[in-house]
Amino acid sequence: MPKAPTNTTSSPASMSDIARAAGVSESTVSRALNNNKLIAEKTRKRIQDIAREMNYKINESARNLRLQRSHTVSVVINATESSGQPFSDPFMLDMIGSIAGALSQHNYDLLFSSRIMEQKDWHDYLLGSQRADGVIVIGQGTDDSPLRELQKHGDPIVVWGNKKEGTPYCTVGSNNFDGGKVATDHLISLGRSEIVFLGDIAHPEIDARFQGYMAALTQASLESHEHHFGTAFSINSGYQRVTELLADKSLGFDAIFAASDNIAMGAIRALQEHGLRVPEDVSVVGFDDIPIASIFTPPLTTVRQQVHAGGEALVSKVMALINKEKASSAMLATELVVRGSCGAKPNYTPMEEALADASS
Repeated sequence: MPKAPTNTTSSPASMSDIARAAGVSESTVSRALNNNKLIAEKTRKRIQDIAREMNYKINESARNLRLQRSHTVSVVINATESSGQPFSDPFMLDMIGSIAGALSQHNYDLLFSSRIMEQKDWHDYLLGSQRADGVIVIGQGTDDSPLRELQKHGDPIVVWGNKKEGTPYCTVGSNNFDGGKVATDHLISLGRSEIVFLGDIAHPEIDARFQGYMAALTQASLESHEHHFGTAFSINSGYQRVTELLADKSLGFDAIFAASDNIAMGAIRALQEHGLRVPEDVSVVGFDDIPIASIFTPPLTTVRQQVHAGGEALVSKVMALINKEKASSAMLATELVVRGSCGAKPNYTPMEEALADASS
């Protein structure tokens, strides 16, 4: 077979040029360049090799217009200012990074919609305008009606959140109930009985962690010792809430289960400023396992979420929906990571964990 000609002109090679060189129709070239399996693999590879030799460049804008796709997925942080969870939250940044990496594997771009909460009509803003082919929402928020509306429109939407009975949209999230229960079980096993829960249970994910906390107390016949205080997601909120609790002399507590690591770190700071030792006087367990958790003082015992697996699952499911395929909700396992703030590992050092990760 004669060698395909190399394009030596200044103008880019066209699809018709490749078709002539390959001795096939333009429609066959188009299918081959898009990896259509209707074209035999050997033929696809030959056409793709010819296109490469001729320095053929796909006109992405034209292709997107033809396919009526933007090749972009919008990522929405479903949080309000009052929730205390800013876009710079380490958990959010880690999740967005995982999603961006997974989208790139599908040759898709990420459109970060930071002002979406100001929009009354998510469908028109994101999808009706063809800004994006699908939407990934991080967090269900305290009101998921916009998410339900997107689902009614038939829009490709996947939400990082907690699957509830009757939830119509596809969710990917952690087993928050189990995470809450294992954290509380651990504190009870250390002899703690007055365990404070800090978190805003108006959020479905946090409510599930609280339900796990309550299940553990009930199992240990400690349900009458329930202490729940609404707290936003920030370090400052954790600090302020614990400062208030310490000022209230009527409440004594020996442990804190915080619904996020940021809340836990703020709580520890408040305890330390008031002369209390962590974990000797008060044990503390967080939730998320953000990067700073292992090097905090003391190193934070926490419930680890599978952020990277979660990001990959979110992208996999939204891509399935974009391609008119089915996508079912998924729940990822959580893991208790025991460090120094609970008292079970008083001699824990970050190096111990780094060596364990290196050997696994």
